[in-house]
Amino acid sequence: MRLGKSEKRRPSSKLHFSDEEKHESDEPNEKPKADKLGQKIKRTEAKAEKYIKKRDKYRSKQPVRKKHPKNPTKERFFDESAGKAKTRLVFEEETIPFGEAKWNMPKMKPAPCKAAAAIGSFAAHKLHSKVYEAEQENAGAKAAHRAELAGESAFRAGKKAARSAYRFARNTPYRRAGKFEAKSISAQSKLSFQKAVRDNPKLQGNAMSRLWQKRRYKKRYADAYRNAKKLRETAKKAEKAAKKPVKAVARFARKHPVLFLIAAALGLTAFLIASLSSMFSTSFPGGTAFIGAASYAAEDTEIDKAALRYTERETDLQLEIQNAETTHGGYDEYRYHVGDIGHDPFELLGFLTAAYGKFTYPEVEGALQEIFSEQYSLTFEPETTTRTRTETRTETYADPETGEDRTDTYTVDVEYEWRILNINLASKPFSQAIYPRMGAGQREHFEILMLTKGARQFVGNPFGFNWLPYVTSHYGYRVHPISGAKNCHKGIDIGVPIGTEIRAGFDGVVKVAAYDSGYGNYAVIEAARNGTAIEAKYAHCQALFVAAGQAVSKGEIIATVGNTGNSTGPHLHMEVAKNGQSLDPLVFTETGDDGRGRLPPGSPGGIAIPAYSGEPMDGSTFEALLAEAQRYIGMRYRFGGSSPSTGFDCSGYLCYILNQSGAASFGRTTAQGLFNHCAPVSRANAKPGDLIFFHSTYSCPNPVTHVALYLGGDSFIHCGDPIGYGSLGSSYWQQHFYSFGRLR
Repeated sequence: MRLGKSEKRRPSSKLHFSDEEKHESDEPNEKPKADKLGQKIKRTEAKAEKYIKKRDKYRSKQPVRKKHPKNPTKERFFDESAGKAKTRLVFEEETIPFGEAKWNMPKMKPAPCKAAAAIGSFAAHKLHSKVYEAEQENAGAKAAHRAELAGESAFRAGKKAARSAYRFARNTPYRRAGKFEAKSISAQSKLSFQKAVRDNPKLQGNAMSRLWQKRRYKKRYADAYRNAKKLRETAKKAEKAAKKPVKAVARFARKHPVLFLIAAALGLTAFLIASLSSMFSTSFPGGTAFIGAASYAAEDTEIDKAALRYTERETDLQLEIQNAETTHGGYDEYRYHVGDIGHDPFELLGFLTAAYGKFTYPEVEGALQEIFSEQYSLTFEPETTTRTRTETRTETYADPETGEDRTDTYTVDVEYEWRILNINLASKPFSQAIYPRMGAGQREHFEILMLTKGARQFVGNPFGFNWLPYVTSHYGYRVHPISGAKNCHKGIDIGVPIGTEIRAGFDGVVKVAAYDSGYGNYAVIEAARNGTAIEAKYAHCQALFVAAGQAVSKGEIIATVGNTGNSTGPHLHMEVAKNGQSLDPLVFTETGDDGRGRLPPGSPGGIAIPAYSGEPMDGSTFEALLAEAQRYIGMRYRFGGSSPSTGFDCSGYLCYILNQSGAASFGRTTAQGLFNHCAPVSRANAKPGDLIFFHSTYSCPNPVTHVALYLGGDSFIHCGDPIGYGSLGSSYWQQHFYSFGRLR
């Protein structure tokens, strides 16, 4: 088997089977067939292990080399002479790929250089040419020359064969490893099938059972044929009965052609209307028309209640986790294994509309509670371990010779209990909780609603691009980013750079254009449509380009994004209201998505990030952050880990070093949560201390799935497996690059 160029030397391995797989049941009533099958499984298992051992044996014989100097591994060690930890480069060994292994057979005789060999070959050729000219006069010389030529030819052929045999022997480890690799795969496939047969008795049918099965199929086909024959006979009778009214209609059409055409047109129209109504009611349960199938059917107030209540449940859950150390006091250590908290508002409303039609909140409250309980599972698990610490003690005693008091100091190892509370939140995407609750027709309706986003948008796009990837805080209840208390957020926050132009969402009049300590510079546009009053508020602006009482048109630039008022960073806070009732701007505003989904900023087809004018991290803060980050290089990855004692995952590592170094102050969050704490930064404006975000590194509903600390150039440090350095120059990270971000 030919090995790839990037394949590294792997340690010896073997199949691992559980006790249940290795040993057959000892029940006395087990069938003999099961015993035979169990013996087959054992034999196949032994073969597979034998092939894998041989494969590993020949892999161990393959030549190795030091890793390329450009790809060293960094290792931390303690330098006793210096009294501190240091880092050194370790060049590990890797297997030389088959195509790169060079086998040079020992030379038969020394050859100074290729030039000397070429001169010797040329001289021999000239010599043979002279002999050819003279051998015609002497038969003995001719025979001797021919013998010499044959000897030289045999020598060259032998030399070539020896080299080929030498290379063949030296390449044996590659050839044998590939052979036993193929055999091990075949044996494992056979083993998997035999276990499937053991676990599924229906697969053990013999020839007789297959014969009876075939007879049952034949009988079924014969019954179907007889039923079809009866249907044909019935159809013939119906055809004869139908000919009479058809003939009567034909006679009427010949006598009254105009009346016949009018009646036919009216009948066709009625038929089409009835067919369309039937089709729409079948496709979309509840009798929803096709146009209505693309839109949310519920009233605005009911939509708002459902959205707010679900976000409130999630906020209460987040606060319960956040306050765990207060409500569950008395522990020495708290370990957090917390999954993502959040949902897609479009999925929530799409599901409720597809499943319940024009719903009211009381009708769906019970279902939402069940879905929430299925999506999240929070447990508190106490754990007690025994640890040892060294204590220094003193003892006073009288000297037996002098009678004076003496004091001795000594150390002793003392065991003590260390109490740990594990806070575990198992969560899964909202979509996984709702899909089993919908039928096929409801799922089709749901997919249409996800494409149209409810078709209830009455406010235009505030920017000239798709802003969905930049939503940093959604509508509804949340933990306030400044106070840390439960707060109802009446709008959405869109984290885009300072100076980004904001456009009016509809034709209307500027109701307010002023400064407020909370909203900062903000503007409110209002309009009346068919007796309905609508409003859009744009807050935390850097500059306002409109004044109260001014008429504006949809798409007109009214302000730029800023960081004024009660704000944690550059963003647009946007609110939408209808008849005085606050609504979710995400649902009722055009997003600019154009059906391509939440494309990452750095992906093909994604949007360009405007320049960010905020201040980067200062040098001393970055040095402290980098020093803290480098302390844990080489530590293994652990999903959900957030401290040196538990290990780290990518977001746990970044949260820990940011908090410990003093560069930031916030609790444990996910990679998406860190992105939401940042303002997007273009690659040209990224500075050391910024964060790098990646997408689709594993299956997750959030756009951001991995985070790293940017060091400048193409370098970053992150919690891979293990914690170490990475480069944006690699094809993998280029493919998954999402965005740079600067902590706000």
